[in-house]
Amino acid sequence: MRSTSFSVMAAGCLLSLMSASSVMADQTYVCTQAGMERIISVVYQSPEESVPCEVVYQKDGEVQKLWNADSEQGYCERNAEAFVDRQRGWGWECNLTGSGS
Repeated sequence: MRSTSFSVMAAGCLLSLMSASSVMADQTYVCTQAGMERIISVVYQSPEESVPCEVVYQKDGEVQKLWNADSEQGYCERNAEAFVDRQRGWGWECNLTGSGS
């Protein structure tokens, strides 16, 4: 009986840890050049899911939604990374400041 209680408790703890590690945090790239700043973010509607999501671009105080996905996992991340690569090609220095698991 004691062994069974311990096993159930250990399984519950393991499940809690696995759930906590799969929380999706917004990904944010901050790009700078000559004192200017651009922000490219992947925003998740639910902290536990990678979709739905959207890619948001902030430039000169304006905010634009560039892409969104309701069911295709990885779509927002791929498009955000490609856009960051374009920014880097134009001479911007971009750094990831927030990232999900």
